[in-house]
Amino acid sequence: MKDVNTKKTIELLDILNHAENSEALKKYLEATNDYKSLNFTDYFNDLLSKKEINKSDMVKRSGIERTYLYHILSGDRLPGRDNALRLCIGAGLSLEETMRCLKLLSAGILYAKNKRDSIIIYAINRSFSVDETNSLLYEMQEKPLG
Repeated sequence: MKDVNTKKTIELLDILNHAENSEALKKYLEATNDYKSLNFTDYFNDLLSKKEINKSDMVKRSGIERTYLYHILSGDRLPGRDNALRLCIGAGLSLEETMRCLKLLSAGILYAKNKRDSIIIYAINRSFSVDETNSLLYEMQEKPLG
C-alpha cells in the first residue's frame, strides 16, 4: 500500500471494504500503523492558527468561559456538541470545517432534517456570530447553543 498519509479516508475505506481475508487486513494495519490520527484539538488549533485567531479573541467570539476554553485548546478537556459549535461559529469556520470538528469529537454532525441543526447550518453558511445564531434559534423556538 503506497503512501497512506496522502490517501483520503474514502480511499482507505475502499481498501478495507475490498480486503478479502485477515492477511489483507493485517497488511493494511501494518501500512497504516504510523498514520497519525487526527484529533479535534490539533485540527481546531491548526484552523485558529491559519485564521490568525488568538485565544482571547476566541473567548469573546465563542462566549465560552476563559479557563474552560483554555482547557479545550490545550487538549485537557473536550467540548460537548453545543460548545464545539460555539467554538466553530466563533472561529468563523465553514460548514465543512465545522462538520469535521464534530466528527473528530464523535459529537454527531449537523443533520439537515433536524430543525435545530438546520437553523445552525443556515447561520454557519451566513457567517452569523454565536449571539446571532442563538437569537435565530430563540426566534425559531429552538434551544440556544449552551
